[in-house]
Amino acid sequence: MTRGKRDLNRARAQVSFFLNGTLTHVSGDDAFMTLAEWLRKRAMLTGTKIVCAEGDCGACTVLRAFAPPGIASKRKPTFIAVNSCVITVAQMDGSHLVTVEGLKVDGELAPAQTAMRACHGSQCGYCTPGFVMALTGVIEKYAVIDRKTAANALTGNLCRCTGYSPILDAAEAMEPSAKHQLAGRYLTAANIKKLRDNTKGNLLIVDSEARIFKAPDNLADACRFMAQSSSPRIIGAATDIGVQINKGKPLGMYNLSLQNIADLYGVHIGRSSIYIGARVTLSDVREIMKKPIPEFAKFLDLFASPQIKNAATLVGNIANASPIGDTLPFLLATDSVIHTERLVGRKLTHRAIPATEFFLGYKNLALKPGEIITFVEIPRGKSAKNLRLYKVSQRKDLDISAVSAALMINTAKSGDIESASIALGGVAATPVRLPKIERFLIGKRPTSEHITAATQMLNDQLTPLSDARGSDSFRRALVHNIFNQYVHDVFGSPA
Repeated sequence: MTRGKRDLNRARAQVSFFLNGTLTHVSGDDAFMTLAEWLRKRAMLTGTKIVCAEGDCGACTVLRAFAPPGIASKRKPTFIAVNSCVITVAQMDGSHLVTVEGLKVDGELAPAQTAMRACHGSQCGYCTPGFVMALTGVIEKYAVIDRKTAANALTGNLCRCTGYSPILDAAEAMEPSAKHQLAGRYLTAANIKKLRDNTKGNLLIVDSEARIFKAPDNLADACRFMAQSSSPRIIGAATDIGVQINKGKPLGMYNLSLQNIADLYGVHIGRSSIYIGARVTLSDVREIMKKPIPEFAKFLDLFASPQIKNAATLVGNIANASPIGDTLPFLLATDSVIHTERLVGRKLTHRAIPATEFFLGYKNLALKPGEIITFVEIPRGKSAKNLRLYKVSQRKDLDISAVSAALMINTAKSGDIESASIALGGVAATPVRLPKIERFLIGKRPTSEHITAATQMLNDQLTPLSDARGSDSFRRALVHNIFNQYVHDVFGSPA
C-alpha cells in the first residue's frame, strides 16, 4: 500500500482509552494484542481470566462504555459487558474500560462481589470475576433484578463447579449502591471530554512486523485504504477473527476498522424500511426491532451471548458470510438490501445489492475490490406479521446452528397464498432462498395437499452436508419439521 505523507502526519499512532479511571495510551505491537492478554501481561490486571479464548465462557468479561464519534456521541455512554479475549486493544480506542480490579471503593467490595460472597456463588473462583463483571453490568442498567433477567444476562458465563443457583441467588440479593455506580465514578464529563480530545483524527498503528491497523474518521479514507492495500481485511467486532488469533493465526498486514466513522453508527426507521449502519451492534438492533419487527428482536435473544451481542454487528454477520450465519435467512426472506461504498477515482460510489444476490458461494460475496458495506436496508410492513424465525442447535443459548430458517407466507382475503418467502441456513455452502417453492405456493391454499407437495420439493432442492452438527438426513428432517411447524403456527392444522 502507498501511504502519503499527509496521511501519516495527521494520523494518531496510539490507542487511547480510560482503564479503571486512568487515561491509558497503547501503541505498536501491544495494540495488536487481545485485550485480555494485554490486561494480564502488560497492565498486570490478572483478575481478568482467559479460559476458552473463544468468547464462550465469559471468564474474560470486562465492562466497556463507548460513545460513538460525531453526532451519535450525544448519546450518553453506558457500561456493558464484553469479552476481552476476542477483541484487540486497538479496537478499544475511545473506550472507558473497567475490570474487576476497578469495582471496589475505598477497599469496600461492590454489590455484585458482596452478594456472590454472601450467597456462596464461588468455589474454585476462576469464573467468578466474569460473573461479577456481568452482574455489575446488569446492576448498572436495572435497579431491581429478578431471576429471569439475571439468567438472561448470564447466558454468556459458564460455571463448572458451583452450579448456577447460588449465582442467581446472588443476582437477586444485589443492592444497588450510588457509591459503587460505575457511570458516576468513571463517566464524568471531564473524563469524557479528555478522551474525545485524545481520539480525534485517523488512528494508524504500525507494529514491528510492519502490520497496519487503521481506523479512519471518515468513509473516504477507509475506502482509500481498501483500494490501496493488498488483501485488506475489515475488522468489525473481531468475535470471529479474535478466535483465529487465539488459535495461532495472527492478523494480516493490512487491517481496517470502521469504529471511528460516525455515520456508520446511524439508524433510520422509515415508513417502508429500516436502515442500520455498519457499526450498530446486535444488542442495539434487538432494541430497534422490538416494535417494527418483534419476531427478529425475539430471535436475537438466542443469537450468541450478551457479551458477543454488545460488540458484534449485523453487518459483521453479513460480511463473515457463514452458511449458518443466524441473521442471514431473515435478511434473505425480507428482501433486505446491502448498501456499499467504494472509491472510483476520487469519488465515493454507492451501490445497492439485494441480499438474494449477495451470497455467491462459500465465503464469496458480490463485493467489488475495495467495496465496503456501509448499511443494511430492511423492508418493513404488514407482511411481517407472518414472519417466523427458527434456529435448531444442540443448546438453546449460545450455540452454533445446525439449521436456521426464516419463513413468511401471506394469504389474501380469499385464503389463497399471495406471497411466500422461504430462506434457510445450514443446508448449502451459502444461506439460500427457495424461489421455486415460493412460486409453487403462490395462488394455492395452505392445505394438506399443497403443504405435502411443498415439503417434497424442499427435499428435492436441499443439498446439505454432513458434519459434526448434523448429517445430511438430519438436516433434511429438520427442514421438514420447521416447515410443518411454521404452517401449524401461522395457519393451524391444514385441512
